[in-house]
Amino acid sequence: MPLNSYRVFIYRGRNCQGQYIEGRVRAENNQWAKYKLRKKGIKIQSLQKSWDIPFRTQAIKASDITQLTRQLSILLKAGIPIRRSFDIIASSSKKSALKQLIRDINNDIFLGDSLAKSLRNHPRQFNDIFCNMVNIGEISGTLTSSLERLAQHYEKAEYLSRRVKKALTYPFIVLIIAILVSSVMLTKVIPNFAEAYQEFSADLPLYTQLVIGISDSFSHIWRYLLSSLIICYISISIALRNSLLAKRIAHQTVLKLPLAGDILKKVMLGRFTKILATTISAGLPIVDALKSAASAIDNLCYKEAINCIRKDIIKGLSLHRALSKHAIFPVTLKQMVDIGEESGSLASILDKASEIYERDIEMKLDTIIPLIEPVMMITLGLMVGGLLVAMYLPVFQLGHIF
Repeated sequence: MPLNSYRVFIYRGRNCQGQYIEGRVRAENNQWAKYKLRKKGIKIQSLQKSWDIPFRTQAIKASDITQLTRQLSILLKAGIPIRRSFDIIASSSKKSALKQLIRDINNDIFLGDSLAKSLRNHPRQFNDIFCNMVNIGEISGTLTSSLERLAQHYEKAEYLSRRVKKALTYPFIVLIIAILVSSVMLTKVIPNFAEAYQEFSADLPLYTQLVIGISDSFSHIWRYLLSSLIICYISISIALRNSLLAKRIAHQTVLKLPLAGDILKKVMLGRFTKILATTISAGLPIVDALKSAASAIDNLCYKEAINCIRKDIIKGLSLHRALSKHAIFPVTLKQMVDIGEESGSLASILDKASEIYERDIEMKLDTIIPLIEPVMMITLGLMVGGLLVAMYLPVFQLGHIF
């Protein structure tokens, strides 16, 4: 049964030692909840359905999960039992949604579930990579090291994601401001100047006439233009949500953008190689590692390519030969994978490849970010300043006009 069809029940009772306990249990219905509790040796005193939402998934950020993973690895490394570790983390957390998440996981462990199974009850917070790594750690007795690897992976991914978003968001915000300021000037300021200049008997400068003409046209069509943009945005959003072809075209287009496309490619490749390196080194079979990597990739072009590679490996091809079928992966990566497979050090080679991609992204961002602000300020200045010059140009040429 899907996880979202399970209900949450609050129970009170006594365990096998006669201790009074209370908590929450997920089950399909009341009867199944009683069965699960009795199977764990709990004598039920009361059991009622929880009508409150356990926690709002939107309130828990990726950074919260990263911090939780790091704290849990530190506490387990110090020799503290897992349920006690969760109690400590919950008591120190300031976010109520995160506290409830931790308590739910801890309660599932108390009822006999493994940590990996408890985490799978919360797929929005813990993806396949996380659950698979934890499962391997529990089976092999290396849970602490698995959690450390996960914490390092998510910390690096989060840091890189913040830098990329900062580099791409700033120009977009400045561009929106420039469009808004220009729109206000075209619809409110310039018409006032045009009305004042109508009293002049002489012809206005050509540049001023051109701007006034643009302002007059824009004043009449801006409502239709805005409506068209809103309709286009809604249509594109619906198409991307419901059409696989539209999503594929959009993702291909993004990858071909002059600056952002190159950065995005390296982000996808860095994420792909890092996930493979982390999961393979933890002992996950390469087929499962590729499945985890595909689930963590946002771009449909790379996701489909990884799924095709996974199918080819199931058929018996090596990773190098499977990668060679797809031009979306660079030749250098294919060569590194070939060397890694031949030498038996695929995980370390993939880890090295991810470091190279991360370093390339850092270098590009270090070059681009300092240039973004002055370029956008110049663009904004030219757009607004050009309109102002057009309006004050007749004033500068008063002698010719009169």
